[in-house]
Amino acid sequence: MNRDQIRNIAMTMAEEAGLINLSRKALCDRAGIPDGSFPHIMGCNFTDFIEELKGDLMPSRTGPVTKSRANPTLRRDQILNVALTLAAKKGYQNITRDGIAEKAGVSMGLVTRYFGTMNQLKIAVMRAAVKRGIAEIVAQGLANGDSHAKKASAELKAKAATLLVNF
Repeated sequence: MNRDQIRNIAMTMAEEAGLINLSRKALCDRAGIPDGSFPHIMGCNFTDFIEELKGDLMPSRTGPVTKSRANPTLRRDQILNVALTLAAKKGYQNITRDGIAEKAGVSMGLVTRYFGTMNQLKIAVMRAAVKRGIAEIVAQGLANGDSHAKKASAELKAKAATLLVNF
């Protein structure tokens, strides 16, 4: 079994059950390789391999969470994606820790663990919205004088301003 074949198996497993549910042991079992040989065959550790896969999978392919302990980076991304979705739907200023936790299927304590205070969570949401070019959220940030929204590109701010005018 070579690296490309194992990568294809991992992509299939991630699309079936979500990347957050992918474990090294399950991947090695399905690929028919000894668990300890993963770094030697793949040329990297499992965490780096997951980061590589993240870039190639659609964000909507997160899948339902079926295990209680997930890769911390993927769990944080999952929570942030839920917060972004809620901010776009309900409004950036209206997101709540319990609403995010409920929609993400995690505890409020876990949201706090990854993002700290609600202010820190909203900063993370705005930074992600600016980075990903989500004009609906940036527009709300600009309307509220958010310093991170003001750092958006001129093009994104113009698109956000159009949304504010049409609102």
